[in-house]
Amino acid sequence: MTSFGLRYRPAVLFVLVGIAQASDRPPLTTPQYVEQLRNYENQIAEIASAPQKAVDLRDSLPETLTVRSARGDVPADLSFLRDALNRYLTATAQVKPTILANAGSRLKAMRAEAELYAQPSRADDATRRRLDQILSAREFDRVRDPGALELFWQRVLARIGKVLRKISPKIPDLQDLGQWFVWGMIALAAAISGVWLYRVSQQNMGGSREIIPFMPSSRSWREWLADARARAAQGEWRDAVHFGFWAAVSRLESEGVWPPDKTRTPREYLNAIPGSSLSREPFAAMTRRFEVSWYGSRPTTEADFTQFSTHLERLGCR
Repeated sequence: MTSFGLRYRPAVLFVLVGIAQASDRPPLTTPQYVEQLRNYENQIAEIASAPQKAVDLRDSLPETLTVRSARGDVPADLSFLRDALNRYLTATAQVKPTILANAGSRLKAMRAEAELYAQPSRADDATRRRLDQILSAREFDRVRDPGALELFWQRVLARIGKVLRKISPKIPDLQDLGQWFVWGMIALAAAISGVWLYRVSQQNMGGSREIIPFMPSSRSWREWLADARARAAQGEWRDAVHFGFWAAVSRLESEGVWPPDKTRTPREYLNAIPGSSLSREPFAAMTRRFEVSWYGSRPTTEADFTQFSTHLERLGCR
């Protein structure tokens, strides 16, 4: 056997022995089950004045109580009580009475249900037929008792959780860790979706950047304007607006309206123009047309380019 197996063999044996002990617990009759629930109620009530008893009660709880009835053995899950005691041990003083009250109320309800079940006069044939009719509805098709493998796995998790809580009472239950993992995955998926939506919106916004490999003013505005008119002659109005915009940028940049920067957005070019400048109003109209035509991919017509050319001429691009 490897050193790894020798090292962890005692822990494995401890878990398996604990599970075997839980499974060997004899079934309870209905009166014994009722009395056991009443005993738990009394212990919960005692914890209110003796909080130190919470640890002893938690560690003494079995995973389930098996009740022998006329229809066979029925498991009664006590994980809710163990979870309540774990929350009690780590909760604030203001919350602890509420936790104990809720646990006591649930135990009382379970006991009342068991006592009612034990009364044959209350479970007549008409009631049973009505109950069978309700349980035969579609929403109860998938309701079933836990299988042997599920019960075994619950016992393993419960035993491991008990060992971890002996190390530190503040260690959360394994089922709680699973819930935190699920919520963490949901939050991660939401974050990834948010980043993706943000990037898509940035790509579709009018303030997108068009990085050209040189400063706009390093190419004469006349060359930009010639390209714009050439595209207009071919009926490519969107490209004509595109080259016309850079003709205006080159013109203003060469006049020193702003320092050269090939990563500036159309809106940043517009914001760099002083409010008192006569160039601001026509350039603002050109920027709006350029954004909806080039970045917004809206259809561009000859009339759009004609109006665009009017603003170009007002900037001196003739």
